[in-house]
Amino acid sequence: MESSELRGWIDHRAMMLWVSVTCLILMVVGVTIALSLDGLSDDATLPLSILVGAIGFFLWFCSFGAVMDIASMRSDMDDSLRRSNFGSQFAKAPFPAYLALTTIVMLGTPAMLIWMLNA
Repeated sequence: MESSELRGWIDHRAMMLWVSVTCLILMVVGVTIALSLDGLSDDATLPLSILVGAIGFFLWFCSFGAVMDIASMRSDMDDSLRRSNFGSQFAKAPFPAYLALTTIVMLGTPAMLIWMLNA
């Protein structure tokens, strides 16, 4: 794969990861504002908890897929890109740690919000 094409795909998947993190942050802010204004009735906590869980799982699915795709692109580098600074750093990136961090953040945050909603 040509280096410009590879960088375009990496940029596309990194943008998907950025959108997932931004949506997670907006979900946290929205639930926090709803709880702080005491605008939730007791009947609304269960549906909101289910919605937060579903959205959190979807965001984890998208971000996990983006990190997996970026990690798999290491094998698609051509020789000139592999010898560059970008290529050498990209080949050494600790993607298992990124996957673990993605899982902890993307599933832990909705779990915390659900706990906070039902407390």
